[in-house]
This record gives sequence, structure tokens and C-alpha cells, in this order.
Amino acid sequence: MSNFYPIKQPGCVQLMTACCYKDHALLRDDRYKQFVMEGLTFMVAQQRIWLYGYVLLEDEFHAMWQQRPPWEKANVRQPLLRHIARRIKYDLRATDPGALELYRSHLADRVFQFWEKQKIRVEITSFSAAGEMLENMHQAPVNSGLCGDQIEYPYSSAWFYGDRVPPADIPVPELTDFSNAFQHPESMNVKPESGRIRKRFIRSKGGLLLPKPPRSKFSGPDAD
Repeated sequence: MSNFYPIKQPGCVQLMTACCYKDHALLRDDRYKQFVMEGLTFMVAQQRIWLYGYVLLEDEFHAMWQQRPPWEKANVRQPLLRHIARRIKYDLRATDPGALELYRSHLADRVFQFWEKQKIRVEITSFSAAGEMLENMHQAPVNSGLCGDQIEYPYSSAWFYGDRVPPADIPVPELTDFSNAFQHPESMNVKPESGRIRKRFIRSKGGLLLPKPPRSKFSGPDAD
């Protein structure tokens, strides 16, 4: 698997988080984890993002990516969440209509809601901050009791950075080593250590420690 791509006029490296509606453990079902993995695989295959890392927990998932030209300023998050939500909705409608009712929405613009409306999307502008966040992501399944060793968990990118083979029998998106995003920091108009994550924190519902995003950047409707 190749893990290097030439980076031209990149967007910022971002940590994106999607939390399941009302704390439901929607992603406890491995089929729905695979819907997320297939969505990330599509994003990479369509050259919308360089994907640097991911982790799927029972009630949220996280992805570290960088949007590729000409997608730098596009909203790639919302179509991804909408696509995953539709697949889950159709599956629940066919297999467990009663469970689908747990996600019925009171909002006027949708019938069902699978993701919390709060958008957690954090820009990461240094190699060290990205490395810390990836380690934080890969350790989250261990801290949540989903596995004993991060390298054993099939629904994270720990295998890639541990030089292991991809997990078998699940869709695995092609990954790029995050260090490629910081080979030429001046191209991102930031100093190498300017993005170190040290200030305000919030803890996600799955236990992942995240930098607190500015409220003004994450307003507006989200995908269901």
C-alpha cells in the first residue's frame, strides 16, 4: 500500500468527529461500522481527502484528514454523514423498524436524525499535535474497554502506524502517513509548532480528549 502522495495547495489538516444521536451506541453493530469505513474509502478513492487516521467507537467516530485540491474549501463532512445515515436508515427500516423509531427527529428538515448537530472539527497545524492526537485516537478503544491492545482493534488506523497488515474482511480505506502533511510547513503558512494542542479541552462521549473548537465556526444545520 502506497502511503505517499504529492501535496499541492493543501487544505488544513483536520480532526473530524461525529457523535451518535442522544448517546445511542449506533456503531456497536459492526455492519454500521463498515458503512463508515466504506464512506471513508469512497472519499479517498474519489480523491477528496488524504486520510491520515481514523477510529470508530460505539457511539462516535473520528477521522483525521486533509482535503485535496479542488476540494479544499468544500463541505465534505456533511455528504459523508448523510450517506452513512441513509444506509443505516434503510437497514434499520428493513431489519428493525422499532429501533429506527429511536432516531425519529423533531426537526422540520428531517424525519430521522442519526448524528448530533454539533460539529466538532479542529484544525491541526503541527506535526507534534497531529502525532499526539493520533495516539489519543488509537488508545481510545483500549480506554473504552473494546480491546486490550490498540493494534488489535480492527476499526482504527493503529495497524497502519504499527506496520501491520490491514484487517481482513472489512473495507479498509487507503491511508497516507500524516508526516507527509508537515514535510513543508511553510506551504501551510504556519510555524512548525504553532498548532500544539495545549489549551481548552472537551471530552467526547466515547472518552476521546479533544481541543475545544470555537463556537462560531460550527454553527448551522448538519446532515442527518
